Amino acid sequence: MSAPVMPSTGQPVAAEAAAGQIRPAATTAAADEPWNRPFYADPNSPANQVVRAEPDNQVAATIAGVPQARWFTPDNPVPTIRAAVADYVDGATAAGGLPVLVTYAIPGRDCGSYSGGGLPDAATYKSWTQELRAGIGANPAVVIVEPDALTSADCLADAARTERYGMLADAVAQLGAGGATLVYLDGGHSRWLSVTELVDRLNLAGVRHARGFSLNVSNFYTTSEQEAYGEEVSARLPGKSYVVDVSRNGRGPAPDEPLNWCNPVDRGLGALPTAQTSAAHDDANLWIKNPGQSDGTCERGDPYSGHWFQDRAANMLDFRAAW
Repeated sequence: MSAPVMPSTGQPVAAEAAAGQIRPAATTAAADEPWNRPFYADPNSPANQVVRAEPDNQVAATIAGVPQARWFTPDNPVPTIRAAVADYVDGATAAGGLPVLVTYAIPGRDCGSYSGGGLPDAATYKSWTQELRAGIGANPAVVIVEPDALTSADCLADAARTERYGMLADAVAQLGAGGATLVYLDGGHSRWLSVTELVDRLNLAGVRHARGFSLNVSNFYTTSEQEAYGEEVSARLPGKSYVVDVSRNGRGPAPDEPLNWCNPVDRGLGALPTAQTSAAHDDANLWIKNPGQSDGTCERGDPYSGHWFQDRAANMLDFRAAW
């Protein structure tokens, strides 16, 4: 097996990070075809952007070498989102790799907290999603739909919550229509909603049109805990599977205290992405959150959400899981 390529090339990583891409034979070949590809190492990942500015930054270079998701936000509005997505997906396809996209533009995003924002209204969000889908085309891709949007919907008034479920259902239906796109509607994590509540919300938000749901995005809970929870949820959603974000769960969650999700210290980078999993309905363990990015100011003056946080990146690398 060949060694990983340099982070700046954008080619699929061919060592452990791309190992085990073939799914177990329990699922259909047609539905699983995208998982047969190596994951794509995005040349424009946050870590790669740091490497270009700081060529001697070995922390960023190590993180940049691992395939991880590209997040699409209102920074690419309706007029530009199609071209931005096509550029990313076409680059992955040309390299023979599988791109992972995250949509993060729902109106009222993050309930106005550290990652607050989103597009202005449902009509704009619908158009944005249509353009994003057009950018993917018929290329193989994985799409994680709106982290936290479903699980945090309690912050909304009743009418706004109903509207959000409708926006998510429409987005899932659009993204899952045709092509080779595997769509996963975000479901938070095992310590947020009960199994029953998550199943109810996933159904309200149109999971029937998705491949399944995602867990642990931007969080730190162990893979085994997420798989146990995911299997319970999948059992109540026949035919649906899930993916787990393992980017930062190498040491599990921080101690139970306020804001323990926000740039906690001594957490580790997780295991490398793989589609060889130990749970029956876990399609893949992915790096969905981009390690090294701040979760927010955390009421202590940390970098703003999405900005590079060198100290935490180095700390996570020090405590990483075995690779």
